[in-house]
Amino acid sequence: MTETCLRRLNQLLKKYNQAHIYSTSLDDLECAFSTSRRNTSNILKMLNNLGWIYWKPGIGRGKASTLKITISLHQAVFKTIEKELKSGNFDQIGKLVETYQAVAASALNQAMEQATRSQEERNALIISQYPWVNQLHPAKTYRFSELQVIRSLYDTLLKIDSSGEIRTHLACEYEVVDACIYLWLRPDIRCHDGLILTVEDVIHSLVNIKEEDGPVKGLFNQIEEVSFDASKGAIVIRLERPNPLFVYCLAIANASIYAKRTIDHNDQRCAAIGSGPFSLEHWDNDKLVLTKHQNYFSKRALLQKITLSHQGEELSKHIRYNKQESETESHLIQAFSYLSVNHRQENPVPLGTWQALFNYIEHKRYEFKGHCDLKPTCLVSNEDGHSEHHPVPQLEGHIVLTHPKWTIDYLDKLTQWLIGVIEETGLTISTVELSDASRPQIMREQADLFFVEDLVEQPTEFGFYDWLLTGSAMRFAFNEEALEHHVSNVQHTLSHGDIKSQLEKLLKSLRKNCTVLPLFWGQESVTSAKEVSGIQIGKTGYSDFYKLWIKSN
Repeated sequence: MTETCLRRLNQLLKKYNQAHIYSTSLDDLECAFSTSRRNTSNILKMLNNLGWIYWKPGIGRGKASTLKITISLHQAVFKTIEKELKSGNFDQIGKLVETYQAVAASALNQAMEQATRSQEERNALIISQYPWVNQLHPAKTYRFSELQVIRSLYDTLLKIDSSGEIRTHLACEYEVVDACIYLWLRPDIRCHDGLILTVEDVIHSLVNIKEEDGPVKGLFNQIEEVSFDASKGAIVIRLERPNPLFVYCLAIANASIYAKRTIDHNDQRCAAIGSGPFSLEHWDNDKLVLTKHQNYFSKRALLQKITLSHQGEELSKHIRYNKQESETESHLIQAFSYLSVNHRQENPVPLGTWQALFNYIEHKRYEFKGHCDLKPTCLVSNEDGHSEHHPVPQLEGHIVLTHPKWTIDYLDKLTQWLIGVIEETGLTISTVELSDASRPQIMREQADLFFVEDLVEQPTEFGFYDWLLTGSAMRFAFNEEALEHHVSNVQHTLSHGDIKSQLEKLLKSLRKNCTVLPLFWGQESVTSAKEVSGIQIGKTGYSDFYKLWIKSN
């Protein structure tokens, strides 16, 4: 409707000057709009109601009407953009800039400044181009953008600090006794609907994550029972066998706790009520709106409202408004890139071919390392560097490579390098993009080889334990039955002997049987913004939402 109003105003301004009073006929106005008389009357009423024109129809047959245009095209575009900014409709703004070009570009800059001031005065934030969010059930997603929202809506029983140590959170105390973890719930946790978070809510959440067929199922199917010990006043998680690493599982976002109660949102979306620093006010295809939880038990959010708009990709081509100098925080991440093999019956590549290819890629990694400052890694502890010369194997066959859509340039370059190295051996290769990074198993019928980079959680021992059970490699390489066997084998192996040496044993076997080929390992310091403007044009690079703040002018 708004775009229609602008188009009709622009048609009028081509024939009539702003602020002049005209005595005109409907015939002339029909020509200006190139439409029927009835539609002309409707258009004039619409523009008049907006206050963009003053129009008084003539009284009596053949009498002239009075017309005065009260607004310039620039002013009208400005008002329209201002309204769309407040609503987070960035795609509509991009269309206006494409249509009205210089006029809209000028109006956009002014509207951005004014809308940003308005947002900052209300201690509110709009982020454009935020990646789509289809899933907010903690146990059902592996996507960073969804987990970032989940961390804002829900809390975990425990937390892992920056040094990799366990800290209490929803649980004010915990104790590990053999195969049992005892957790004492804080009594002062209020959910977003004002009700107290109960022991029953916690048990419901833990049982649900055990039973849910999601990407972290392998971590939590070792739970034998979740109950309440009245004599101790504690929630009890009983495992199949003792596991000192399991307490770290209770600190990841996938293990978030929520109430039994749910709230329905637009487009048949439903989310459980949480107790996190933000509550979910609105959720549809275009955006999410988070509002500050005023009764939060821990460190409260600094912003009152955050709108995460999925729109604005086109708009970003026309404007760069974010502040260049702002407060940030940095933290180290451990990144691990690798190839994973799916031995398909439809394309039976011999094991010897995979071994020869993996040996050759292992050698060639050192060439790529020199160009990208990456550290080649291995899962086999006795691998000693590389030889200066490695003959190119002569291989036959065709393989299909899959990978997620890359947002990081070096991963795209690494993919192209891998394709080139594989083709050097005589193998032919085609690629297909993985549409859902949380579900690599959907490509098992189509692809033989999977390239991905995973983040490894701190501390490193837990990180590789987590990766062995839930990593993308396992869900691509193994069918459901084989994955269950793999998970059972990991749990059984780690229960016998030193955890570090047993982890190495498990990792070594994956390389030996050509399930996984490690490529590069590295630590990277990631800088995230904490200080923001009222409107941010950009999808990534933000700290946890409760840490974001707007500097006072």
